[in-house]
Amino acid sequence: MAKLIMIRKAADKDLRDIVTVWKRNIETINTASDIVDLFRYFKKYFFVAVSTVSKSKDVDSVIGLVGGTIRSGHGHISGIAVDKEYRTQGIGKSLLKTVEREFLANNLEKVTLEVRISNRGAIGFYEKQGYNRSYIVKRYYADGEDAIVYEKRI
Repeated sequence: MAKLIMIRKAADKDLRDIVTVWKRNIETINTASDIVDLFRYFKKYFFVAVSTVSKSKDVDSVIGLVGGTIRSGHGHISGIAVDKEYRTQGIGKSLLKTVEREFLANNLEKVTLEVRISNRGAIGFYEKQGYNRSYIVKRYYADGEDAIVYEKRI
């Protein structure tokens, strides 16, 4: 059977999978508890990509996510991840566009995010999506790596 990918609002039942996908794909010190707290507080800005086997509603799994938050009066991407075997299929782009639409619907016209200075793949992805380099935060990550802050007007 063919697999279908669907983007939808995250639900409480997805929380375990959200934590798993986040921890598996994002190099971070965020604990499961941190991710759960973000989800509970900013649930309206969390979306998941789900792989379903067609004609079978009971077989689905979270293969990607985006977690948005509000920071200083604008939208912020706290985490976005797609499992490796599903990358380069437009899923990350769809997740990003979905959360951007939700931010805009809530009158938030700017979105920011941080990315590791060494993460060339993510940097290229964000720039293709219209994000612009804003500034660098020295030693942002726990391991001492710098972050580039990107922003986009939506």
